[in-house]
Formats: sequence, C-alpha cells, structure tokens
Amino acid sequence: MDVKQLVNLIYIIAGVITFVVFDKMVLWVWPALENGANTLFRMMGAQGNLLHNWAIIGSYVTLTTLIALVLAGAAMVAAYQPDEYRSFLSEVVIELKKVTWPGADETRRSTLIVIVFTIILSGFLWISDSVWRVVTDWILTPPT
Repeated sequence: MDVKQLVNLIYIIAGVITFVVFDKMVLWVWPALENGANTLFRMMGAQGNLLHNWAIIGSYVTLTTLIALVLAGAAMVAAYQPDEYRSFLSEVVIELKKVTWPGADETRRSTLIVIVFTIILSGFLWISDSVWRVVTDWILTPPT
C-alpha cells in the first residue's frame, strides 16, 4: 500500500469510529430531545408523539442512526478537506514505515524481562509494606 492509500484507510477507520460514537451520543441524548420537542409541539396544539425514533430499515437503522451517519459524514468531510491534516498523516505513515519493529525472539525476551522484573518488584513492595505495617502499628499502639 502506498502512503495515500494508508492515509485514506486511516480516514475510513476514523469515520467508522466517529459514526459509532455519534450513534451512541445521539441515542443517549434523544429521549431528552424527544420529550422537550413533544412538549413544545403540544403547547403549539399538535397531537401525538411527533418526534419519535422511527425505524427506517428494520430495527437496526433508526432515525438516530441516520442522524449519527449524517453527522459522522459531515465530520469526516470537514476533516478531509484541509491539506495540512492529510500531509501530517502522510508524514506519520512515512515515519512509521521507517521504524524497525522487533522480531519474535526480541519480543519474547523483552516480555520475559518485564514479567520477571514485575514479580521481583511486587515481592519487594510486599515486604516493604509488611515491614512498614509492623513499624506503624508499633508506633501508633499505646503502651499498656
């Protein structure tokens, strides 16, 4: 994949994540909007529940899903327009291609070192905590 394709892939992934977040946000805010709008409509003399989360395609695509899709699409178009964003992402991709990633043996060795060091440090902290608990109890316990 060349740099331009990777940058476009990053925008697509960001768009999907933005859609999911907006879908949850709109679904979370919708009951308050629905309640306020319906109260306003009733004050104007309208009958019934005018602002409802209608199912458009089955129960999966509702009005809130469509609103989130439009918002995410608008956000992605706004983010894709400035050249400086795309050039920045292109530079990031170029720099990431220069990175030398560790091999399997080096990764295993580093993981083992981290695990051993964590166990040793945990033991040291456990011993220190036990010692300081005894010392603190000895200092704070009044003589009888």
